[in-house]
Amino acid sequence: MESIDDPCTTPRDGSNREIWSEEIGFLPYSLLLGCLYDRETPPPTYTSIRVLNRERPGDKQSQLRGYELVKEGGLKCVDEQVLAKQKGIIIDVIGQVTACLLQGKGVVGLSLPIRLFEPRSTLERMLDRWSFMPVYFDGINRVDRLEKFKRVIAMAIAGLYISPSQEKPFNPLLGETLQAEWPNGTKAFCEHTSHHPPITNFYVENRHFKMHGHLELTGKFKKNSLIGGFHGNVNVEFTDGQKISFTYPRFRAGGMIMGSRTVNWEGDMEFVDEANGLIATLIFGPAKKKGFFSKAVGKLDDFKGSIMENDEKICDVSGSWLRNLEIGDTEYWNIDTHRPVFHTFPANPLPSDWRYREDLVWLLKGNSEIAQKWKIKVENRQRDDRKLRGLKY
Repeated sequence: MESIDDPCTTPRDGSNREIWSEEIGFLPYSLLLGCLYDRETPPPTYTSIRVLNRERPGDKQSQLRGYELVKEGGLKCVDEQVLAKQKGIIIDVIGQVTACLLQGKGVVGLSLPIRLFEPRSTLERMLDRWSFMPVYFDGINRVDRLEKFKRVIAMAIAGLYISPSQEKPFNPLLGETLQAEWPNGTKAFCEHTSHHPPITNFYVENRHFKMHGHLELTGKFKKNSLIGGFHGNVNVEFTDGQKISFTYPRFRAGGMIMGSRTVNWEGDMEFVDEANGLIATLIFGPAKKKGFFSKAVGKLDDFKGSIMENDEKICDVSGSWLRNLEIGDTEYWNIDTHRPVFHTFPANPLPSDWRYREDLVWLLKGNSEIAQKWKIKVENRQRDDRKLRGLKY
């Protein structure tokens, strides 16, 4: 029996297996329905579900490939291929940034060269952060409220080191969706619901919990760094009624103009269970000491905080997003021993799914020239759509 696959993974006509049609200019699920055939931008065959769901290695070395640890904390990109691709475009980007700022925009929506990108959507990058859900949430209905709170902290912290790529994922199109699932039956549904500001809504469900909310993708240049991340609350609800929400820290990519390309998290994460009076605030970076001449202690990738219950301290929380997490006297996560469980994709999702974008598909096939041309076509269509709705951006 032949396994189920996505539509249009084989050519409609012609002999080139990478091109769906040499007569029709668009695919059935294309944003550019009705466009004429162009030999320079042929519609690609969609990617087979078997390729999309190839096993991803979960060991530390694979996740941090192309990086090395920095003595002061964080990571430094040493992938010469990635650095070479990105060389020489920063000045061009700065010009676009200036134009965006003068128009009151952020830098998330910049039209960037295709060689900066990886063939994934930001929607999928968001799901990578939740790759430890099966590790910490399986069997969670059998533990008490404080232990649930600790496991939510562990799930969120453990996912911070997953895929810290210097390559940029594609900004989602308005209405772009993603469907995914994990081996334990957990399912995820995401939709990009706002273009300006860029906001994605998500809903994750399992028979023991649900996780939902919306996150705004932020980004701004500050001196030599790009600072951004997902802004908003992630809300977790368990079947016993307990509700826990948390926020993410900021992501800093340094060395954008000069110096080494570095990656780190900064700021803080806050976890709140309002009904049970539980709160934890984790501060990232070296611990600051009191006194004018005192130096901060620790590394940039360290974090420290505590769990409070009704203003009374329960235990300390400390660690590093590149090493481990300790809550009280217990090590909840260690990068060398705990492995993530990655999501997979179901066949035949909604027609608005991220995997049907022609620019992304061509980049996944390794043809950056056609991918760049499709990217321009898609962006122009988006601008036309916004004009029809009477929007500036």
